[in-house]
Amino acid sequence: MDLGIAGKVAVVAGGSKGIGRAAALELARNGCKLVIAARTQKNIDEVVDVIRAEGGQAVGVATDLLQLDNYAKVLRAAEQAFGAPDIAIQSIDGPKSGSFHDLTEVDFAEAFHLSVLTFSRFVRSVIPHMKQQRWGRIVLIGSGAVKQPVRSTLNFSYALTNTVRIAAVGLQKTLASELAPFGVTVNTVATGVIDTEQRAGFFKDRAADLGMSEEAWSQAFLSVIPMGRYGKPEEEASLAVYLCSQRAGYTTGETILCDGGFVQSMF
Repeated sequence: MDLGIAGKVAVVAGGSKGIGRAAALELARNGCKLVIAARTQKNIDEVVDVIRAEGGQAVGVATDLLQLDNYAKVLRAAEQAFGAPDIAIQSIDGPKSGSFHDLTEVDFAEAFHLSVLTFSRFVRSVIPHMKQQRWGRIVLIGSGAVKQPVRSTLNFSYALTNTVRIAAVGLQKTLASELAPFGVTVNTVATGVIDTEQRAGFFKDRAADLGMSEEAWSQAFLSVIPMGRYGKPEEEASLAVYLCSQRAGYTTGETILCDGGFVQSMF
């Protein structure tokens, strides 16, 4: 399927690993010019090398995406290499786990900064060009917790994720309405349990906390996923990249699950 985005400039914030990396590779394979922004230079270089080895074009920007002023640095790198971005995907790590009673108001403020303010600044940096050319695609890699809060019955609590991910979707929905007249779409891909390094590390720690083997904990968790397996980063990425395509031009303001049937909500 021709997605109609060959030659477009795409920035992936958090594009050096996991879902962000898979999205960057998929965009490049569809002819986009990639800007990979993340914290670790080694990981960035590896993704850039893969894209170039496959005949694509890519540059990397090593920067702390939690620092809001650094998004201007990412934009400058894109403009210098290829031009202002036409496509923007944000895929950065979510808030830490913990129950309400384990957390402080400082934790909630930091989580809001991580999940909402960074997305806000990222969008501010890319929309002037998108509005001017009357075309753009923005995708936030979010969480299935916005459809169904993560339950403590799973032997861990996600009070921060359950709270601030909803706020990020509220911003995404608002932006979709404001930017639709300019031909710019804004959507969220709500993740389930995806088989990334982050997932593996978290599950290892939880198994240790519960006095279980990692395999036993993993099997217990798989039992609540109807598909009976973890998602692949490439499966998540393919949905995100489709939302960046010409063909998805009439889809905006949506939060679309990719979770193997885990969330049971009707909406």
